[in-house]
Formats: sequence, structure tokens, C-alpha cells
Amino acid sequence: MGCWGTKSYENDDAHEALDRGFERVHGEAYDDLMDDRNPMSVEDVQKQLASAETLAASLDVFLDEAGSNRELWDELDRLGYAGIVVRHVELGVPAPADAIASAIAFLEGEELEWEGETTQRNLRREKELATLRAAVAG
Repeated sequence: MGCWGTKSYENDDAHEALDRGFERVHGEAYDDLMDDRNPMSVEDVQKQLASAETLAASLDVFLDEAGSNRELWDELDRLGYAGIVVRHVELGVPAPADAIASAIAFLEGEELEWEGETTQRNLRREKELATLRAAVAG
């Protein structure tokens, strides 16, 4: 399936777009922080560098790969898009209302089968939805 965890951004599509978006915005500084010799975790690097610019760049990279016609997206595409938005909102980045609304719709309509992790994924999806809804309300 291309997913290695229960978080929306723990799939190949979201991961690749996040990585390339952060690199597009921060260039060599991002590469240096992501170097294996740097003791910072990926989580810490993203916390330090996440911004409206990295969100926009990550979504732009994603749309280049998935295409702009959302009607043609499959479940993994929708999960990838939602994951990018969720990741940035969790990191405290204000996201555009339309991006949050799309991410909420994609998560609410999720139909993926999570082999052996269905309960964990359901709990995580509810947490992500609550985070996105709080961002809209807040």
C-alpha cells in the first residue's frame, strides 16, 4: 500500500512531497539538517522548518505528481494530500481553509483497508480530524 504507519503522512506520496517541499524552500540548510550525522530527528527538523511556504511547496510537489484533477485521485492520493496538510497543522502552521476542508473530506471518506492496524488507524484518523477541525475553529 505504500504506508508504514497509521498517520496520514506516513505513506510514500505524502513523505516524498513533504521531503521535496522542505528541500525546495530550505535547500542546502534542509539537506544539512537531514544528514545522518545530525542528531536531530525528522520530527525535530520539520518542527524547526515548517511554514506556510513549506506547506505550499509540498502541496505543489504533490499536485505535480498526482495531477490537479482530484476526481481522478485514488485513495492513496487523497490520503497523501490529507497527510501533508495534517503534518503542517500538527506542527502549528496555519493552513488555508480550502486545504483543511479538502483534507477533512478526504479523511472522512477514507476507505483504505489497514492490514492489522484498523483500530489504530481509526483512532489516529479521529485525532487528525479533531486537529484539523480545531484549526478551522481556532
